Amino acid sequence: MLVNDQYVRAMLINELKINHGNDLNTRIINELGIDFGASRVDVAVVNGIIHGYEIKSDKDNLNRLPRQISFYNRLFQRMTIVSSRKYYEPICEMVPEWWGIKIISADSTRLIEKRKGRLQNNQDKELLLRLLWKKDLEGLVDFLSLPKKIKNLKKNQLLEIFSQEADLNLLREYTYQALKNRPNWRKEL
Repeated sequence: MLVNDQYVRAMLINELKINHGNDLNTRIINELGIDFGASRVDVAVVNGIIHGYEIKSDKDNLNRLPRQISFYNRLFQRMTIVSSRKYYEPICEMVPEWWGIKIISADSTRLIEKRKGRLQNNQDKELLLRLLWKKDLEGLVDFLSLPKKIKNLKKNQLLEIFSQEADLNLLREYTYQALKNRPNWRKEL
């Protein structure tokens, strides 16, 4: 049975809800835009870290994967690719060793972990900041106890200040909280 993205996504979301559904500190986000929409990860899980999940179903191809890898490596602390069986070998060669790999079972009823991913903390501060909306950036001014007049700056000016001045750990804490509390996601999971 050939499975499409929607079918695999449903299996993945179900698994994530089983693992994180009762955790009030976790948010599962569908189609998280990266770098103002330059890329998009299929599913992101945000709690104490940000974990991305990219789906490559039977009906996908791997043409976009190298470009996606370049974005995902810079943003996510954990990354897992969920793949059809037919892509397993090429994916093993393409994705970094710190990525996790799950494949769809032969009967298409479950996901099988083939490689457990590892935590990495080489986040690109600018890419992390670009997950924030203007309102979030204004809140970051308060969070960092900066002068309130900075809120009047344009979004790109705020991004420049924070990427140069702010500590990565504080940015992570604030950004993850902003993502978890954001009320207007396209499709709530």
